[in-house]
Amino acid sequence: MSQHDPLTYDELRLALQYIPADDRKTWVNVGNACKTEYGDDAFAAWDEWSQQAASYKAADAKSVWRSLTPGHVPLGTIIKLAQAGGWQRERREMSAEDRRRLKAEAEERRRRVAAQVEADQAKLERMQQAVAGACQRVLEQHLSPQGRSPYLDSKGVGAYGVMFPRRSVLISIDSQRERADLWVGPEVREWFRELPKPRPDHLHMFQLRPGDLVVPLRGQDGTLWALQTINRHGTKLFPKFGRKAGCCHLIGSDQVSPEIVAVVEGYATGASVHEMTGWPVAVALDVGNMARVAPPLMTMYPRSRLILCGDDDPDTEGNPGRTKTQELAAELGCAAAIPSMEAA
Repeated sequence: MSQHDPLTYDELRLALQYIPADDRKTWVNVGNACKTEYGDDAFAAWDEWSQQAASYKAADAKSVWRSLTPGHVPLGTIIKLAQAGGWQRERREMSAEDRRRLKAEAEERRRRVAAQVEADQAKLERMQQAVAGACQRVLEQHLSPQGRSPYLDSKGVGAYGVMFPRRSVLISIDSQRERADLWVGPEVREWFRELPKPRPDHLHMFQLRPGDLVVPLRGQDGTLWALQTINRHGTKLFPKFGRKAGCCHLIGSDQVSPEIVAVVEGYATGASVHEMTGWPVAVALDVGNMARVAPPLMTMYPRSRLILCGDDDPDTEGNPGRTKTQELAAELGCAAAIPSMEAA
């Protein structure tokens, strides 16, 4: 048997036993490789292997598996890790017919996985549209541009294009029915009373309460795609299936040709930068999304300098906020700055 022949399912299960399951990054990568090659058929093998880890939780494994998107990690990753752990593939002679059969089975698995990826992407886009529509209704009917936010008071910054709930509102998101519905005031308590226990995996909720700060997130063309809430304690929530990639909240966007445009992670940091400098600021929510928000801004403001203002995470190993911001700035050919303030 050649090392390049597709792995049978039994070979996959054996190879996994030579890979430590305790490192979360390895755990996720192995899961992605399994799903890429075998689709959902491989969950049992991956879950069985996952149970070697001291931190294993069945609910966490199921949740992570559902979130994995096939195509990012090849099966070769598993083979390499297993070989590093001492696994050696059994060598045996295979007939030409066996090779054709294994190859055909592998191609059929990949076809099914590709079809599932396409179906999942189409469903994701439908759910994003449903959530965007619900968020738009919330903004039009239940939010006010004036209000008080304990979070803003604690940060000492102003309100720039953000909103405030007039009343308690809940968006129920049902991925099975592909719907996003609104519940207002007393209806929210009724919804929770009727909620099955345990809550079905296909049912999600996004609640807005008086006192929350609500940050609208829009695409480059101004379309509202989602809302972020920040409560008095600084907890930030985002609706399931809400589109974030490439979306942001713009502060001071009425300037036609500013000298500098900044991109930040959190709202309070963005408001602080705007108040200190007067620059237009794009709030991207996290450093990963900064990479998607920055290029369109360079097109929108071709004569402006772009500065990426990342969060400083000195207490986190590797200081990812600073490190990733500087790496992204070098990649885009723009400047990076780390504001000397509490990150938000």
